[in-house]
Amino acid sequence: MTFPHAQSHPPHHPQQYPPPYPQQHPYPYPQQHPHLYPPAYPSAPGCEVCGAQPATPVTVRAHQGMIVIMRTITRRGTFCRTCGLAVYRQMTSGTLLTGWWGLFSLFVTPFVILANVFGARAALRRLPEPYGAVRAPLDPGRRVLRRAPAMLILTPVALLALAVPALVLVGLFADDEGPAALSVGDCVRNEADWPDQQLRKVDCGSPSAEYRVLDEASCGPGDYLLRPEYVIDSPGRPGSCVAPL
Repeated sequence: MTFPHAQSHPPHHPQQYPPPYPQQHPYPYPQQHPHLYPPAYPSAPGCEVCGAQPATPVTVRAHQGMIVIMRTITRRGTFCRTCGLAVYRQMTSGTLLTGWWGLFSLFVTPFVILANVFGARAALRRLPEPYGAVRAPLDPGRRVLRRAPAMLILTPVALLALAVPALVLVGLFADDEGPAALSVGDCVRNEADWPDQQLRKVDCGSPSAEYRVLDEASCGPGDYLLRPEYVIDSPGRPGSCVAPL
């Protein structure tokens, strides 16, 4: 039995619409690439010799004088306190021994030493004791001033520095002594030109003796009268002139 008004219809398909939100990644938290996201707190570099921390970059120099030519050796690196002091002491001691043998090196060497002291040494001394070494550290050894090169060079310098004020004091006391007081019969030498008098008492048998002190009664026309500062009160009559020998 058929129905004349019945018609066949295609199957119904609902209208396709784009999803309201973009498609999500199947994994809600994908891993981040390690090169794109470095760690927030990178580890500090360790000592290049032993690997200990903390360490700091320093520059140490050594100077060698070779009469006519000279050369300066520079070492830059990151060191802990122990290894850095070992490098500083070795290069500074070598400079004290070989840095003076040249005309220009005499002026360069003090600046190299002072740069090491106030540069590298000061930076290394501010570091705390190192920790976490993975290799054997360098041996710092004795301090620079306790090593043979420092004693060899600095001892004469210290003696010279002490000698200068000592000579000044001796000169001051010598100037305060004043002229020598003379008695009758003494022999003298005049260090100045007459009529100036700078008389120095000498032995009468010495070839440097030029005049003999006479009393007032024995003074003749060719004798030289003594200034009052050379005459002293003594038993008998004081000398008042000098006669050539």
